[in-house]
Amino acid sequence: MSALDRLPPLATTGVGSLPFDDPALAVRHACRAYDLPFVPQLPALDGDMVGEWLGAGDADTPCGWSADRDRERPAAWDAFVARVTRCPPVHGLVKLQVTGPVTLAVALERAAGRSGQGRAAAALARELDGWLASNVAGQVARLAALGLDALVVVDEPGLAHAVAGLGREETGADPHVWDALRSSGAAWGLHVCCAVPWTVVRAAEPDWVSFDATASPVGGRGARVLGELVRGGARIAWGALDPAAPDGATGVAARVAAGLGAITATGVPVDELFVRSAVTPACGTGRLPVDRERLVASVLEVGAEAVAATCRAWPQPEVVEDAPGRAQPPAGA
Repeated sequence: MSALDRLPPLATTGVGSLPFDDPALAVRHACRAYDLPFVPQLPALDGDMVGEWLGAGDADTPCGWSADRDRERPAAWDAFVARVTRCPPVHGLVKLQVTGPVTLAVALERAAGRSGQGRAAAALARELDGWLASNVAGQVARLAALGLDALVVVDEPGLAHAVAGLGREETGADPHVWDALRSSGAAWGLHVCCAVPWTVVRAAEPDWVSFDATASPVGGRGARVLGELVRGGARIAWGALDPAAPDGATGVAARVAAGLGAITATGVPVDELFVRSAVTPACGTGRLPVDRERLVASVLEVGAEAVAATCRAWPQPEVVEDAPGRAQPPAGA
């Protein structure tokens, strides 16, 4: 049994970044407002997702990397450990998120005036994978000592750039680029907030697939890939609310229901999809006001409840083999 199997159906969680500048307040929110607690990334204290790992890029702390570069824990780490020690989640699972090796390699290559694509970027990404994994392993071990399992989600907004116009073997998007992170002793996932390269995601076989469902509705190839991954035991994290322009729980429910409908058309039973789905924002809220983050968490909670009510009423659809375009949800969705 995977640790992910202990999550409730349509569990809510954040993507990673939160807009707080007080670690204790950020952790309190991440643990109370969502079903799956997560270590928040705090741009106000840690910098953006690249600077958090590679430095701020100024004269005193240049943006760069070497295999022996020290990596401090995120600003919220100590507060998070203290919180889950006192109040562990009932399902015993917490989420960590790291900026992915492909995204960091693209950033470093482009900062040096190169394209961020090709074999040099791919080789750098594989080195960064080992370095990231060594840092994550310490966090996973600390949580394990508390009796908690970890889900490590690798955030890869640079993935679409890395694969654009190139064969997978020539890019940092080769699924082996995440081998070290995959072996960190935890369940692992991919968060892709760009156009999703479904072929790469399928080859990577993550335990958790997180993506922006507001910008990339599921249909065709995406529905088939997600169906195959779910059959293998993976979870789908539907990024069903745009934090910058939240449109309410009805919009969340409609997006998730449409995506689930597209996947059921490939032959996956709706009850299996129901238990293997989670609901998240499309991206982190670290650059938004705190009040907006609180609204996002509240809307997701209500939206997940609406999806649950809809899914329970669905009949099982007929299987449509390789349906072109975007599949329609069953009647009543």
